Formats: sequence, structure tokens, C-alpha cells
Amino acid sequence: MNYTKLQELLINFIKEQAGNKNLILGLSGGIDSALVAHLCKKAVGEKLFVLLMPTKHSNKENLDDALMLCKDLQIHHKIIYIDEVLCVYEKICQDLNPLRLGNLAARVRMSLLYDYSALHNALVVGTSNKSELMLGYGTIYGDLACAFNPLATLYKSEVFELAKFIDMHEHFIQKAPSADLWPNQSDEKDLGYKYEVLDEVLKALENNQSLENFDENLKNLVLERVQNNAFKRKLPTTLKNTYDLA
Repeated sequence: MNYTKLQELLINFIKEQAGNKNLILGLSGGIDSALVAHLCKKAVGEKLFVLLMPTKHSNKENLDDALMLCKDLQIHHKIIYIDEVLCVYEKICQDLNPLRLGNLAARVRMSLLYDYSALHNALVVGTSNKSELMLGYGTIYGDLACAFNPLATLYKSEVFELAKFIDMHEHFIQKAPSADLWPNQSDEKDLGYKYEVLDEVLKALENNQSLENFDENLKNLVLERVQNNAFKRKLPTTLKNTYDLA
């Protein structure tokens, strides 16, 4: 892939989508949001604003990396700890397990992003990559909610390559991918395979190629996740035609 052209294409895409508005995104300290912040800064400069929204379970290294990026790129930012909001949910919702709490955290962050987007006349920029979207590895109406998403056509392995190309700090490239939903949580631990392996199956699936040469467990995992999470990639279903009722 020509990463010079890819970077130019993504920056132009962001400029077109932004128009005269500001942009806002959630910066977690992970590679996806860091890459989007890089691209948005190049596209709109001072019109970018980011929120850092950690919890008590968040990895301090991620927060430090996010702050370092804001300093290096001179990005306007604000830190909002969301524990107080989550504590209210924990009192209301019974028997919250880590998955449910993680989904709640993602939706609290989404609510804050959209509130601040209204305050700053900004569009919310998504940070999910194509691998996550195909596998359904995200929270519907949480981190998947956005006005537009620059990484939606890039597999996770391509995100890493683009990050290396634009010379992002090694902290972002070397750390294990994580949604940082609970202590020691890891994307690849949750999924059972490294993204570079998952991406090969996803690419074959997208291109309607045979999957017979892939490991059976790997193939079944990918197919099951893609099928079971298809609802996350769809708009809400509506009644198509009521004209005959007149």
C-alpha cells in the first residue's frame, strides 16, 4: 500500500467532512485514537479538541501517552474522570459484570463527546478500525457512534503500518491493543488471536475468497463474530412503506 497517498487521502477526507466545523474525539492513549488525532490535527489544525475520559481502572500509561501526544501536537484537550457517573450506574444496575460496565463506560464517553460537540460546534470523529467494525468489537451507541470515521476502511494491521509511516511515538506502536475497560484487558486476549492473523481471514472474507486453508477454530471465530455482530453495522430498522394506509 502507498502510505503517502493514503495519508493524503485521509487528511483530505477529514477536511471535506469537517467543512467549517470543529472536530472532537476521545483520546484513549491507544494507537487508533492517536492516529486519528494526528490526521485530524494535520487536516484542521487548531479546530481539533479532544477529551481524555479515564476511569479508576484505566492504565496510567495510556493517560500519560495521551497527554504526551496532546503536548507534542499542541492539541486542545480536557480530562474528565467518569467514575462518578459509573458509580451511579453501579447503584442502579444490578450485578454489573465487566462487560456491562465496559459498555456503560463507552456510552458515558459518547454522551460527553456529543455534549462537548454541541458546546464547541464540532463533529464527533470515530476511531474504530475496519477489523473492529467487522468483528463487532465495539459498543453500539458507544465508541461506534460518530459523525464520520477515517479508519473505517483500514484493517488494524494497516493502522499499525500507517502509524509507523508517519513516525508516531513507539509507545503507541509497541503497546498491546486494549479497550482499557478493566485492569489488564487486552483486545487480542479477548479475541483469542493477534490482529494480523484475524485480518488475513477478514480480508479473504471481504474479497469472497476461500477460507479452507485457515485454521478451523480461527475461521469459525471470525465467521461467528461477523455474523452475530452484523446488527452493529446497520441503521435502525424502520417500516418501509405506509403510503397504502392513507
